[in-house]
Amino acid sequence: MLELKQQLTDHLPPVFAGTSLDALTGDAVRWRTVQNLRAQKKIPSECFMRHGARKVLIVRDPFLDWWLKEID
Repeated sequence: MLELKQQLTDHLPPVFAGTSLDALTGDAVRWRTVQNLRAQKKIPSECFMRHGARKVLIVRDPFLDWWLKEID
């Protein structure tokens, strides 16, 4: 898992638009699924930031920590 985390850390920007998640991860992680889990409060809030009223940004490091625990 550490190798996967390092590869994703090298590939993903520190903060990025949630809508770009599918493309950035090669559809391994789907934005639609993340939105559903976020609405159910199953993803820590520190994984996200808001930009304006509607745009949701993903904060890479806490998001990867959460996601890697989920798939382990």
